[in-house]
Amino acid sequence: MKKRPLSLFILFLCSQLLIKAQIKNDSIHVLNTVLIQANKPIPYIIATLNDSLLSIKNVRDIGDLLRSTPNVAGIRKGGAGIDPVVRGFRYSQLNVILNNGVKVEGGCPNRMDPVTSHVEAEDIEKIEIIKGPYSLKYGPSLGGVINLVTKQPIFYNKFSVHTKALYGFESNWNGQRERISVFGGNKNIYFNVAGGYKNYGSYKDGNENTINSSFMKYNYNGDLGIRLKENHSILFSYYETHGRDVSYPSLPMDEKSDDTKIMSVDYHGQKISKIINFVDVKIYRSDVDHVMDNSRRSNYNTMQAISVVDALNSGGRAEIGLNVGKHIFNIGADYEQIEKDGEKTATMIMTMGGIATKSTKVSNLWNDAFIQNTGLFAEYKTKYKSIDFTASIRDDYNIASSDDTLQLVKSDIEYFKKNSSQFNNISFSIGLNRKITKNITVGLAVGRGVRNTNMLERYIKFLTVGYDNYDYLGNPQLKPEANHQVDLTIEYAINKYGSIYVNGFYSYVTNYITGQKLPPSVATQKTQGALGVKQFVNVDAVNLQGFELGYSSPEKFKCGGTIIAAFTQATIPSTTKYIVQGANVTGEEIIKNDPLPEILPFEASLSCYYKMLKNKLTPKVLCRIVAPQKRTSNAFYEPNTPGYALLNVAFSYKLYSFATFSAGVDNMLNNPYYEHLNRKIIGSTTKLYEPGRVFFINVVINL
Repeated sequence: MKKRPLSLFILFLCSQLLIKAQIKNDSIHVLNTVLIQANKPIPYIIATLNDSLLSIKNVRDIGDLLRSTPNVAGIRKGGAGIDPVVRGFRYSQLNVILNNGVKVEGGCPNRMDPVTSHVEAEDIEKIEIIKGPYSLKYGPSLGGVINLVTKQPIFYNKFSVHTKALYGFESNWNGQRERISVFGGNKNIYFNVAGGYKNYGSYKDGNENTINSSFMKYNYNGDLGIRLKENHSILFSYYETHGRDVSYPSLPMDEKSDDTKIMSVDYHGQKISKIINFVDVKIYRSDVDHVMDNSRRSNYNTMQAISVVDALNSGGRAEIGLNVGKHIFNIGADYEQIEKDGEKTATMIMTMGGIATKSTKVSNLWNDAFIQNTGLFAEYKTKYKSIDFTASIRDDYNIASSDDTLQLVKSDIEYFKKNSSQFNNISFSIGLNRKITKNITVGLAVGRGVRNTNMLERYIKFLTVGYDNYDYLGNPQLKPEANHQVDLTIEYAINKYGSIYVNGFYSYVTNYITGQKLPPSVATQKTQGALGVKQFVNVDAVNLQGFELGYSSPEKFKCGGTIIAAFTQATIPSTTKYIVQGANVTGEEIIKNDPLPEILPFEASLSCYYKMLKNKLTPKVLCRIVAPQKRTSNAFYEPNTPGYALLNVAFSYKLYSFATFSAGVDNMLNNPYYEHLNRKIIGSTTKLYEPGRVFFINVVINL
């Protein structure tokens, strides 16, 4: 697909000539309940990013945006699909959901398509990041919840039609993004139709080196809300996103195509009686067709590889909210079913005497693998004098199976067999919020979160899917991980000066999952250049601890800003280091108190703004400082990372009541740098550098 600059934006302007029923937004009812309720003290950390921020920033990828949050990082493998990490927890250790419960299963074994890559930032109303195993009503939660909330449907007093359009351009990437939406309705019906398009090229880092990072994505969605009767409504939602030719220089293959379809139906009833506050029911289905190949790699003439994966996630949840005096109860159940099937086809091409011969091998990535999770949950809240009390509990019954034909048994030891597994897991949390004085509040949260192993850990077969250079083999009998965590938060707030908070946390994870090398007599590597085969296993425990602090000024002042700082460290008491000489493993040694790999170093940032021209013009400056990461894993041969400082400047200007223009420069000093979690470029020891200087503009029109 060729670039079409301003195509959607011009289409939007033309549509204005046809729209006559424009009135002010007079919403009277929101369909979905909100995860964070205003003025409700919460004893753990929740960070919220809203759409006003998304509209004025140059947001290519949701994972990139999340990295602006304290103690939240991202693993970059290419220009898109940055995989979020929260306080050292990653992958399925995080419960990433869409609209309070919809789940998506990615297709790539190397996670080039994490959940966040299947939703575009332009469709987001807000992102909520809940840190810790405390929010249990949206599924099992080990390290936290990331809730991606799309634009919320609204009913109107009188029939009206509204439109919103966005156009953004970035230099360096020579990239653009466009989105247009048409929405409206009356008291009894709501509709929304939207579509978007992105096309980005390869960027240059601060050293003027070109990084293969091009990608193209387009998406469209529709919502239809119907009021059945007073206080009862139903919402039908459909969302499609498509990726084409997405480059991942840190992975052995690129994304040829990704086609994702997400469907959901929501029922919401509120104020049903004096006791029943609300009833919510959700049913969803997400389908991902993912194709990867190496057709744009230098080795394609001698080795052609293509992987095709179909991933299906379906389920639902039901929740009822009860008010009994000062006591609030939320009780419910949820169900999730994951089905995954995929295969890799590798064709070797050899030319001898001018004659080319081909040898093709087909292997399963997953063979009709299946995971089913059924959960029951309850949450309780009350207030006693100056203390707000919160408690929640969750019970999960998890089963898994696969049609794998691989059986790996040596000396009566069973390493891999398609045995099914069944686990019953209990999670719980307790939290207290106490107002010590008029301005000081103390929050204490204690929780235990359990998560079952994912498809990769259970059933993957001989692929280099880890941080290190080993083929990995799944383990169908892995035990669930359990996180035992405590958070202490102190907040000091004065209306005149703003608020400051400091948080400290400690986490103790049992049955932690890592890799253990198998002897060559048991299994040998299948990937060229791999050092051997590791199998996922449980180890006793690891611990993580850290802190966050932040200050934000009152929004009522013309001049203001924020200061944030965060730090996490993680340790495994005992692990094995495999001694590598050349391309062979020659021995091993036990390492005590080794840091876990891929943990973000200390970082701090200062952001300030000044409102001018009656709040129409707002310049903003951001300074971000990241310390060197010298606390790296010895067992994983993790290299140290140098520190760096960044300076970003931007401004937004409200041209009219319906139009906003923003522009800015990221990495203004054109510093060459890379995040500690960025992966190495495949076939080298060079880390994937971040973009150099980037100029951007955004135009948003909302009528």
